[in-house]
Amino acid sequence: MDEDTAIDVDSVCGAYMLIRREVIERVGMFDEAFRMYGEDLDWAYRIKAAGWRVRYHPAVVVLHYKGQSSRQRPMSSIRAFYDAMRRFYDKHYAQQHSAPFNAMIHAGIAAYEAVVLLQNRLKPRR
Repeated sequence: MDEDTAIDVDSVCGAYMLIRREVIERVGMFDEAFRMYGEDLDWAYRIKAAGWRVRYHPAVVVLHYKGQSSRQRPMSSIRAFYDAMRRFYDKHYAQQHSAPFNAMIHAGIAAYEAVVLLQNRLKPRR
């Protein structure tokens, strides 16, 4: 994707969004079941499912210090991130698939989470 071109996307970073009031009235607010991660992805998914578009616009520039909220507690932040991934999958995709397939997806998420937790544990402290 050319970063200088406005384009429809699946989701945008929740650090900055402009949402029409009528969209919020139709799809509701963030799902509070998502605690720290995934709420923006879930919202964009629901917005698109309701027939609205999610757009990236290159003229909008936002400075977002990624990871600042989670710097103090990286292990719990990593767990929250992967919990959000499981929650999103279960909410939007699990009913379309068999229990063995869903178990495989959950096992994959858990394996990747374990690798990232181990990498974080082995990372030298600043």
